[in-house]
Amino acid sequence: MSGVTEGQGPLQVTRPSPEIVVAALHRPHRKNALTEEMFQALAELCAGLRKDTGTRVLVLTGTGADFCSGYDLDEAGRIAALPPAELLGLLERQAAAVTGLRDIPQPVIAAVDGVAVGAGLSLALAADLRVVTTRARLRASFVTMGLSGGDMGASWLLPRLTGSASPRR
Repeated sequence: MSGVTEGQGPLQVTRPSPEIVVAALHRPHRKNALTEEMFQALAELCAGLRKDTGTRVLVLTGTGADFCSGYDLDEAGRIAALPPAELLGLLERQAAAVTGLRDIPQPVIAAVDGVAVGAGLSLALAADLRVVTTRARLRASFVTMGLSGGDMGASWLLPRLTGSASPRR
């Protein structure tokens, strides 16, 4: 049914037509910073789309003025205190959102306006196509923070999109 809202909360899923799913990160007061709840909702959405033969495309976007400002640093503070097994489980749940976008049979379009930094950049990189406005600002902020293990797949995705540099001769 056209225009149906399937989900509320920090991930709003709508169907403007039966064949199109729009998933909007919805925490505009935090520039759509990602929470564990959002990672879980994205992973569940992708799991459902893998079985959905009627949906032809997923559009991933953000509400308000920004796509996604990355992982919510208010939540990130507790990560340092997690025992290793719990930390691994958390990272696997977060990665399921990015790998889920790569694994679904439908093409994924990231509609990027405003900031797409850190994990938000990784979500955009995981899409098959990125459409950006002139206001879009993309940044791998985890590099300056020294979080090489927390790049949400950007170090794997980016060279596959841009190619690797060849040495000068």
